[in-house]
Amino acid sequence: MRLSFLAITVLACMALAQPAAAQSTQSTAEAVKELLANLWARLRAATPRSSEPEASAAPVTAGLRGTEATQSELRPYWRGDRDQNPAVRNERLALENAQALASAGKFHEAAAAFEAFIDANPRSTLAPNALFGAALARAAMGDKVRASSGFEEFLKRDPAHPLAADAKQALAALR
Repeated sequence: MRLSFLAITVLACMALAQPAAAQSTQSTAEAVKELLANLWARLRAATPRSSEPEASAAPVTAGLRGTEATQSELRPYWRGDRDQNPAVRNERLALENAQALASAGKFHEAAAAFEAFIDANPRSTLAPNALFGAALARAAMGDKVRASSGFEEFLKRDPAHPLAADAKQALAALR
């Protein structure tokens, strides 16, 4: 994953780099590149991950007395655990796939995947993350107008989101 994060950083740098003779312009571009890299990391951290697939039913030794049990017996159940809901798992996988496209440097495809997620799941708790991701992908492509409108929509839709301060920072950098 570190390699993919580095790839995003490099590609975002290339997408936002603008030739300029003045050193102040270069330092501003560097600051925007660094900001984008940090925002991608924050988006990934704020997005819940799908749980790992069920392990095999091979017995494992656990406990003080070495009692054998299967992995599924060792996994606790929590009331209200939404990971067992197929719709929730599908939402998470769709968002993870969009983030994987961005990690691979396919920002156009990532933006389309994030926007498809929003269209398919407008009331999802993950929709704000997808909106933020779409705006960030647009910014990485150099589309400042659509990126700015995406961040503004994100802030209008969920002003108390943990990434709201980051969206404000991105808007300031894009202006």
